[in-house]
Amino acid sequence: MTDRYLIVNADDFNTDRQRSAGIIKAAQRGIVTSTTALANLPWEAQTVTDLKASFGAGVGVHLNLTKGRPLSGGGRSLVDGAAQFLDKPRAWRQALTRGYDLAEVEDEFAAQIGRLFDLGIEPSHIDGNNHIHVFPGIARVVARLAVRFNIRRIRLPLEPAWQKQVQWGVKRRFIGLLSRRAKTIFSEAGLVSPDHFAGIAFPRPGSAESLMSLLRSLPAGVTELMCHPGYSSASFSGSFSSPEREQELESLIDPLVVQEVKNADLRLISFAELPSGP
Repeated sequence: MTDRYLIVNADDFNTDRQRSAGIIKAAQRGIVTSTTALANLPWEAQTVTDLKASFGAGVGVHLNLTKGRPLSGGGRSLVDGAAQFLDKPRAWRQALTRGYDLAEVEDEFAAQIGRLFDLGIEPSHIDGNNHIHVFPGIARVVARLAVRFNIRRIRLPLEPAWQKQVQWGVKRRFIGLLSRRAKTIFSEAGLVSPDHFAGIAFPRPGSAESLMSLLRSLPAGVTELMCHPGYSSASFSGSFSSPEREQELESLIDPLVVQEVKNADLRLISFAELPSGP
């Protein structure tokens, strides 16, 4: 019996129709097993139906302070002059300088989690858009909400040096440092995470060969692979709506990749199948 398990989590469900459609295709035809949803963006009834049909219990909440508007109404520290969330660079700076009012962050994250429950979705796990859930101060807020809503599984984006990577190397180390600090907070709250994590520096998005290299090198235990498949969208600006999303989708449904999972004796699981304690 295999001792290597892989969770393939597609971030950013509900960004727009194109991204949601790509994530569903990656689950139906490829190796994606879980997804996390942006709860504060507008929902369509069919999107909710498709999400539940494709992922069942494997749907988490993608806590968000960088896309769209807050659900909680107020939150002066969360938004710009147009009442929109701050973009990623400003949000990271706000978090690192303790510029966020953590009470406002907690209200907003509670509203986002509550929105999924209102849609009939009980989140299997928590992660953060742009990894905001591991930033100083915010990590403790997230741990408290996880206990409050009984969501016991959480992403820990602590990526090892799978290979010598140049692209995103600095980002991997930065997020890793924050994750090491957050790990203690999450553990003290009784939260659990996969044993290993990949998807920042390695594998390369859109490269089936890079993905297969990861599959061959996975250690024993449970690994989460973060991914961002989808179709490009003219309605959502920024690099994450680029054709690279389609390239990543194609690698995740590539028949050679699907076969490599079998060749490598890996078991695909969702976050809902990760043991969450006694």
